Amino acid sequence: MRGLPHGLPGGEGGVLTTPAGISWLDLTLEPVEANLAADEALLIEADEGRAGAAVRVWESPTFAVVLGASRRRAEEVHLDRCEADAVPVLRRSSGGGTVLIGPGALNVTVVLPSDAAPGLATVEGAQGYVMGRLAGALSAPGRPVRVLGSGDLTVDGRKVAGSAQRRLRSWFLVHASILYQFDLGRIDRYLKVPLRQPAYREGRSHADFLSNLDRPRRILEASIRAAWMIPPSQASATDVPHDLLESLLSERFSNRSWIERF
Repeated sequence: MRGLPHGLPGGEGGVLTTPAGISWLDLTLEPVEANLAADEALLIEADEGRAGAAVRVWESPTFAVVLGASRRRAEEVHLDRCEADAVPVLRRSSGGGTVLIGPGALNVTVVLPSDAAPGLATVEGAQGYVMGRLAGALSAPGRPVRVLGSGDLTVDGRKVAGSAQRRLRSWFLVHASILYQFDLGRIDRYLKVPLRQPAYREGRSHADFLSNLDRPRRILEASIRAAWMIPPSQASATDVPHDLLESLLSERFSNRSWIERF
């Protein structure tokens, strides 16, 4: 099974570095697509010099399918079942595959400058850096979390989180959806088996390939904070730029022509 490099970029002597003043944002918005727009807004604000590094967590109270930027709806999604169950099919601006989110799936977004550590100027380097730090923080005695494929978190060879990346001029984001207490049967109902698969999947069905990390959300959040050296005492930021968020929703994330363009 081939995975991303185990060595993580860092500071001198391989010591991991975290940008000073990194913000913690625990914020779930309504409707679901507003959360996709919020991630994009955080990246744009940082790239244009109006904000800094940030780690955001959010969890949708309802189920939704989220396509990667260039994924085709009919190839990846059981559209008739989604329509019958009133499960929206949305699209994000980052790459990667199609995912089902909802209760029991914690979404994590990390926004960083490309010069925060060596190697972050490349897609693979940035993915390895972010997902490697999360894997290390989420590992438990006797249950290590490993990064396999192009940025999946795995336990015993089964996927517990996927990830995707979006890059602008000087900043990038990596976001992941961590299955921790998710109704895994829903995935087979709404998502087709993807045509593009990592080698380590070995043709397995959703049921045989996916697994829950099986930790309480509060423990996951503490581990994510630890991965980025954010102290438990640091309060959550309270908002994202409202005008930019509304513009992104209108132009993209709530716009059916943009969502259904593939």
